Amino acid sequence: MTRRVFDKTYAPAGSIRLQDLAVEPDRADMVRCTAHVTVAQRTVSLEATASGTIAAMTSMLYDLGAGVEIVSLYQQPDDADVGTYLLCESGGQRCWSYGRGDTGDESVVNALIAGANQLARPGI
Repeated sequence: MTRRVFDKTYAPAGSIRLQDLAVEPDRADMVRCTAHVTVAQRTVSLEATASGTIAAMTSMLYDLGAGVEIVSLYQQPDDADVGTYLLCESGGQRCWSYGRGDTGDESVVNALIAGANQLARPGI
């Protein structure tokens, strides 16, 4: 499988695109995440406080109506970045998704968005 086909299959461009994400420590070992996400043609500001970045992004995807559950997670560090493979589920459907990032959290966020794009209901 070529890289282009792999990316199109497991990390497809979709209607959900992360513009930026900021993570700040909060009280009681929580984090506060804020994000700007483009859904179709509109940009939405989102915020969530959770036990970690992954939980916060999951919450924000649910707020968009595009929530996914992580069934399985595998990360592979490379020299320069991290690749994440997720088995995602939503509404009884499953898919494998893929994301890359400078950190493990960043790569999971990108994989979550790829999974949400694959499993999103029409209109999102």
